[in-house]
Amino acid sequence: MHVYKVARALLRLFAAMVLLVGIAIVIFRARCAPTPLLFKPTDRAIHNPAQAAGLANYSRPEVDTFYTYPEWYIVWSYQSKADFQQHHLPAGYSYFGDIAQYWQAYCRMYSATRAIYPLPTGDHIMLAVIGSSFTVEYALKGLYEKTIGSLSERTSQHQPVAEDTYAARVAEDYATFVHVRPFYEFSFAHALHGLWRDTPLLSRHLLRTLERRVWLTVDYSVEAVYCELIELATHATYGFEDTTTQAWVEVPADIQSLLAPFGGRVKIIRDLGGNEAILAIPRYQEFTGTAQALVKAGVHFDQIAGNQLIVVSAIAPSEWTNKMPGLQLLLTQPLLTNSGKTRVVVLCRVAELHSALPLLGADGLAIEHLYDY
Repeated sequence: MHVYKVARALLRLFAAMVLLVGIAIVIFRARCAPTPLLFKPTDRAIHNPAQAAGLANYSRPEVDTFYTYPEWYIVWSYQSKADFQQHHLPAGYSYFGDIAQYWQAYCRMYSATRAIYPLPTGDHIMLAVIGSSFTVEYALKGLYEKTIGSLSERTSQHQPVAEDTYAARVAEDYATFVHVRPFYEFSFAHALHGLWRDTPLLSRHLLRTLERRVWLTVDYSVEAVYCELIELATHATYGFEDTTTQAWVEVPADIQSLLAPFGGRVKIIRDLGGNEAILAIPRYQEFTGTAQALVKAGVHFDQIAGNQLIVVSAIAPSEWTNKMPGLQLLLTQPLLTNSGKTRVVVLCRVAELHSALPLLGADGLAIEHLYDY
């Protein structure tokens, strides 16, 4: 009987998710009208050059650089929440603002691509699913924290208890983890075990302690089950993700000596001669730091994953305006926990990264991420 109830609950959850996905797609088709891009998509003939013939997984769809931004927005939200919890209790966090910014980001990327790239059905399904689950997660957490959680904070005179400190540590661990690995690989079961093992039950603020312990137990338990289901579904649908991105580069000197400081993290896949090569660079957040270090060492990118356009995000002063003709500003989103900063999302030619990245830095921007498809 218990198994039957669980199965029925999961079916209801699945049906609700399908409904949310359907609603999201209908709304997007109606509201996210096409907007022009300054640059043309990479030509099909260029996408798989003869120099890369026979290399497995050399290229990925260029449109993915756009749709990777809303996917990563969830990472930025988790990091923002983790940073907030280091110094504040969770009731004050911008849960509903983050929900709105996710869908704004998704809509803007769809508007920029819908008229010139083939419809990436898989990307839309993925973003609708994770966006719907993100919306449900933050809506429930926001409603709870701003009602029961807020009342609970008052009982402790807004002083953190051991469970608050532990939750802030888990949030930081989770945010750090999702920079380099898919979110569903994080062990919330381990976090749940640590909650009961590492935090004392006795407290000066017993009501807050009990409320946090119950809430975090429910939260981590649901997250653990959800991550397990998403991991199974992802592997069944897409297999296992590549862990590297291949890039065709030009180097100013001997390539072996140039790559020596990277300690084997960047590998030569094919030496093309004439100071050109195809490299394998780690994906996710590590790609951003590695690509910046390569640019600083004098490397010029010709292609990344077979593409000539790439989306870049950076943190800028709130008054920043784009004055660079080689960049197209796609989106600005104010940081909801820092009124003096805004996140800017720009489109750049891959071949101009070596000049664009330093210019952005000189203009007071901190490069956040290169969206490597």
